[in-house]
Formats: sequence, structure tokens, C-alpha cells
Amino acid sequence: MLHYWFTIGRMLVSRYTLPRVRFHDTIRRTFRVRLFDCDGLRVMTAAKYPMYMDFIRWEMIARSALFEAMMRRGLAPTLGSQKLIYRKPLKVWTRFSVELELAGYDDKWIYHIHRFEQRGELRALGITRALIWKRDVPMALAELLQEMGATGPMPAPEWVTALFVNDKALLEANAAGA
Repeated sequence: MLHYWFTIGRMLVSRYTLPRVRFHDTIRRTFRVRLFDCDGLRVMTAAKYPMYMDFIRWEMIARSALFEAMMRRGLAPTLGSQKLIYRKPLKVWTRFSVELELAGYDDKWIYHIHRFEQRGELRALGITRALIWKRDVPMALAELLQEMGATGPMPAPEWVTALFVNDKALLEANAAGA
């Protein structure tokens, strides 16, 4: 957990040294698979991929105008759902990059695609949807994104939104004990 908070802190500090980005820019960061990221077979465990996805999303927030706008309004970004597809393992001590691309947004959700690449080859693919909260209530994104320069909704591709179609029904079914 120390590594997680150290890296998030580094991302927040990097906003003062790295060039600014727009919320819809595609960004990339290179990491190294650390020993404690791995399982007994010396490959990155599935539980670590979401952590690296968090890192790149935090970097996007920190380096864009979203950070100031969210702090000014007392908002908090929250991950709503994520899907991961693992293709090939990442081995201990090797370098890999994570690319974050904005897939689209509507009035509630922001969709991102995370590509884990190594030596020009796709190793894993993560798709997330996130929202912004204020005092435990999801906030409409339109006003916030207009401040960032958005001209209107940017619908995510159908294959992205289709991944999340049944999320609410799954939650309700499991909350009822079905």
C-alpha cells in the first residue's frame, strides 16, 4: 500500500513539472514490474493491473484542468466499473507502458481504454467507466466538462458501453440474494 500512495503522490506532484494535458488527450506512462507485483511464477498478478490503471487515470486528472475544477467544487472521482482482458503475462523486472485513451462520455459516465503494452505488443486491455461524486451524489458531468472545453457529449463506442449494460441488474440481483 505504501507503493500505491507514494506513486499517487508522485503523480500529483508531477503536475508541477510535466506538461499540462487536456482531459481528452491520450497519455502514456512507462512502469516496471516490481517483485511484489508478481505471483510465485514471477509474472504480474491480475490484482495489480487495476492499480496501474488507477495510476494513469490519476496522472490524467493531475495534469489536466480537471484537478483544479474538482478541488474547487469539492468533487471526487470514483470508478464505477472495470473490465480487464489479459492476453500475455508481464514478467518481473520488465518495463511496460500503460496508455490511457478517452473512449467517450455522457452526462454521467466517463469511459477510458487502458492498453498495457510491452515491446509494441498488447499485453492486456482494461476498459473503465467512472463518475464524479459530490457528497455521495453522482454529479452531472456536462457543466464540468464544458469548463474543460468540451462542446457536448462524446458517445463511447458501442462495444465499450455494451460491456457495462448489465452491471446495474447484476448488482440488484445479488443484493436481493439471487
